[in-house]
Amino acid sequence: MSRNKIKIAILAILATSALVACSNLIPASLVWLKVVDFEVDPQANRGASFVCHITVAYSQDLFDKLSGMKDAKVYFENVSSLKKTYKDNIELFQYDLIPGKNQINKQIKLRSYTKAKGAFIFAKYTTPGKYMENIGLARELTVRFLPNKMELHSDISLEKLTDAKRK
Repeated sequence: MSRNKIKIAILAILATSALVACSNLIPASLVWLKVVDFEVDPQANRGASFVCHITVAYSQDLFDKLSGMKDAKVYFENVSSLKKTYKDNIELFQYDLIPGKNQINKQIKLRSYTKAKGAFIFAKYTTPGKYMENIGLARELTVRFLPNKMELHSDISLEKLTDAKRK
């Protein structure tokens, strides 16, 4: 092997090592949410207005508690105590939704994307159902509230979703 090839090989190994070391210093983000669109069917929740929360957990304990809830009813029964118990580890975005009225481009700005352990959406429907979901790694989220269910569509705008339904 020539001297130049050995130097190049050593530089490549050093550069790779540096990149791996730097990537370990940057925490992996589990929540990327930036924008939410709400499409609310006129018959959603039997035509009655309702509340929707996007709840972000900043501790593993809170994340486990939220993911262990059986439905949104349990969440809304406990949200006051969750806010007190986890005051430094919880962030809430609350929306009052009216059937037939869409809310577009609701900006979400978390206090820390790198410290968030996860995010959930809960809707306070009167009709029976789960009405809660883990948001996952979505950056853009479209939430469709239908008469008896809630649908999440990640990384697709309401406009694109509506265009896709027409085709």
